[in-house]
Amino acid sequence: RTAFAKAHADGFRSIAIVLMHGYRHSAHEAVLAAMAREAGFTQVSVSHEVGPLIKLTGRGDTSVADAYLSPVLRRYIDRLEGALGKGPRALFMQSSGGLTASNAFQGKDAILSGPAGGIVGMAGTAGEAGIDRIIGFDMGGTSTDVSHYAGHYERDNEARVAGVRIRAPMMRIHTVAAGGGSV
Repeated sequence: RTAFAKAHADGFRSIAIVLMHGYRHSAHEAVLAAMAREAGFTQVSVSHEVGPLIKLTGRGDTSVADAYLSPVLRRYIDRLEGALGKGPRALFMQSSGGLTASNAFQGKDAILSGPAGGIVGMAGTAGEAGIDRIIGFDMGGTSTDVSHYAGHYERDNEARVAGVRIRAPMMRIHTVAAGGGSV
């Protein structure tokens, strides 16, 4: 409790909680999460909720990425939904290629959501043209994303994105740090 209070007093509002065997025995992580919330943390990413998988380092990296990204994502979603009012409900593209409601959308699921949406659009467009095998090439300003579709979406459950190991379902996308604006 003292460490949580000090971290909060130092200005931290987001925390990742990762214990060695939390993927299987989640009770201790749950107790720590409750204590962190009591201390005032507004984002608590708990490894057994973020990615209940064995392998401490990958689960930890994913939880830290989620703790870092989720507050930023939440602010964006709240502004968007505020602007929409009680009208249409927004759905959000996940890195896995699926859509989800705003309350279920987490930072770890948004990392490759843009390129994943590109693959879904590419596959749908190709399908309308009668093509079931296609290579996607998506060049932006700083990077290029390459993907493959041969009648089904190719997914991974672990990937490195910007050098960070992420253990979450995501489309298989190969990114090269060379885009249209790169020299």
